[in-house]
Amino acid sequence: MSAVELQGIWKSFGATQVLRGVDLEVPSGSLTAVLGPSGCGKTTLLRLVAGFTDPDAGTIYFDGRPVFGGGAAVPARRRRVGYVPQEGALFPHLSIAGNITFGLPRSERGAGPTLERLLDLVGLDPETASRFPHELSGGQQQRAALARALAPAPDVVLLDEPFSSLDAGLREDTGRAVRRALQASGATAVLVTHDQGEALSLADQVAVMREGRLVQVGTPDEVYRHPADVGVASFVGGAVLLPGTASGAVVHCALGDLTVVGEGATGDVQVLVRPEQLVLGDVGFAARAIEVNYYGHDASVRLELLPDGPSVVARTSGDKAPSPGTDVRLSVRGQVVVYPA
Repeated sequence: MSAVELQGIWKSFGATQVLRGVDLEVPSGSLTAVLGPSGCGKTTLLRLVAGFTDPDAGTIYFDGRPVFGGGAAVPARRRRVGYVPQEGALFPHLSIAGNITFGLPRSERGAGPTLERLLDLVGLDPETASRFPHELSGGQQQRAALARALAPAPDVVLLDEPFSSLDAGLREDTGRAVRRALQASGATAVLVTHDQGEALSLADQVAVMREGRLVQVGTPDEVYRHPADVGVASFVGGAVLLPGTASGAVVHCALGDLTVVGEGATGDVQVLVRPEQLVLGDVGFAARAIEVNYYGHDASVRLELLPDGPSVVARTSGDKAPSPGTDVRLSVRGQVVVYPA
């Protein structure tokens, strides 16, 4: 049974339709990332689950019991939900110990085994307990905010873009620490983010949202390798899209005859090739490197197919990236996905 289930959720603010018939199941003990651009309705969805506001229509279930809809309207304080906002929102006048144990009964507040367990759970050193929020790094503050959310042992933890204000390295480290803490606590979690890498690397399930609708829900691998449409393909990772003509298991495009994932497509299509599928070497189509973006461990190379073909983007090892203006050979590795033109 799903720990959280949403059926037919609609929500408007005035004349603006924010959510349009959203259906979503979040399995018990899992982490689901709701991924989408700004303004697509992600945070509104999270606030409805928390009970901070109510849907215009639809039903929300926790472990099969309605908390909204079907005559039920369970208030936020009784939903056993932990909420981690974007900036952590720690109380500046309280120590970290005071922040983490704020929602606990008075007998369990302050130093003690409960605090020690929570600090260990989120990977914070015990000495941080006596410090104040302004004395901690951004990543430490977010871990403290998670510990505060986990302190009352909630059934569901909701995270609203909790790493957006952190730099790239700290975001990755903090994300992994939060993931470990959620797994250790056994809580069901929903993470809202616009960061594709964050969603794919942390979540068990990714729900892609666009203009108030969920357009695809699946494992990170399913969403990346088999996007539901061109919009999902372009949003989740790099995408090279080329016109082509498909016939069964083969599609012909500017990169030659390629094998298609699945069968049945015929006629004019759009061909999706991921940048890491494009191999730079000694065989294949002639191409010229136009632009190179170097990231150290790898590089993104924009190439123009010769003599007058389209431009494509390949991702290759950083130490093998060609210099701009260099002529190379280009081939495709693996199967490709096609969509009706």
